[in-house]
Amino acid sequence: MNLPHSAVILKSATALNRLMQTSRQALLLAALFVISLPTAMAIESIGEPNYTTDDWFLYQGYTEQLVDQLSDAWQDEQNFEGVTLTTREELRVTQLGTESCTILTWSGDCVKAQMTHLVNFTVDWQDNTTNYENDTLNMSISYTATHWKSRGTAGWEKLDTTTLTITQFSGGGEDNFLEHELQEVALTRRIGTFPETIQIGELWDVEKTVQVSGLERTRENRGLWTEDEYNRSTVTQLSYQVLGERGVYYGVDNTKLHDTLAIQRVDLGDNTTTIDFFREEGFLAHTETWQNGTLLLSATLTDFRYYVNEPHASTMSTNWLLPTVLICMVVLVVIGIGATWFGISTVPKTRIELDDASTLDSVADSESTQKKSSGLIEKAQEKTFDVKEIESKIDSLDDIDET
Repeated sequence: MNLPHSAVILKSATALNRLMQTSRQALLLAALFVISLPTAMAIESIGEPNYTTDDWFLYQGYTEQLVDQLSDAWQDEQNFEGVTLTTREELRVTQLGTESCTILTWSGDCVKAQMTHLVNFTVDWQDNTTNYENDTLNMSISYTATHWKSRGTAGWEKLDTTTLTITQFSGGGEDNFLEHELQEVALTRRIGTFPETIQIGELWDVEKTVQVSGLERTRENRGLWTEDEYNRSTVTQLSYQVLGERGVYYGVDNTKLHDTLAIQRVDLGDNTTTIDFFREEGFLAHTETWQNGTLLLSATLTDFRYYVNEPHASTMSTNWLLPTVLICMVVLVVIGIGATWFGISTVPKTRIELDDASTLDSVADSESTQKKSSGLIEKAQEKTFDVKEIESKIDSLDDIDET
């Protein structure tokens, strides 16, 4: 199938960024955790994590939410059956030690970490209701990111991310291979009076400035890339408060427990509230983001390697609470679903309904292609959103603290 380039417009990630905010936000992953009363092992303050190179942390929750959002986007679509996961590699954060770096006007030593995530799945419709072979799309979303955070001073960080979505399907006598790639570099500066010790009752405010530069690329069947560059900058006021002790349960039948201290962060612009739950060692055990009583994002630490019991070379980071190494977890959901939307919205699926099967075969390549191209443009035209509002919401979520 030959889709016109006009149909493969470079607005995929933006479209689903907006869709994510406007679609129904269900309570997600409730089975992964239970917030309990303070535990017997009281945690009144939390320390600074002492990372070793190759320490790693595995978080579960964002795969489920991505699939949930995608299913919600199509649940009212006629003959839609669902989304089925085939392969998943949960979001993994790996510490890479330190290196010299420059972030905006600051230069010096930085703590470095890498993040990866992979989801493969199928999107299915009822038999004989689409032009896809077996009425199925095969999709893959991979995410990689590198994060740098300043040492010895608060408030500087850099996040370099790449999200690649691949959509494969057969139909009309052709095998089709669609790619959407989104590259972003986010530079962050924070200004505020930060507490020397993170303990119950502490309050502080922060002004955060983020500069983002990005490149969005799409192509069909390994042809030439169509590219679009963009830039944006935001300033956000954040209010922090240490709430108290919480128990975060996880694992099979919720039999494992993280003893944590909960820290609330409120975006004063759109009243989005994020609560991060830190273990006593200082790394993140659970995070959740709420808006107007609805849970938007949720993830829980399910496995980790934190090498502190034997002598080893380690990396410590001053003012550790401020960094946002897990910003990628938010961006992954927002961008990942947006990239998914690209794949589906640019692959029309209306089957030509004709009584004569032989006639259907003879016109599949011509008439169906015309209908598909028309459907693409209509689908793109139907989507109207407030770009500034969505960007504001996305930026308000990008403070998830460093593990």
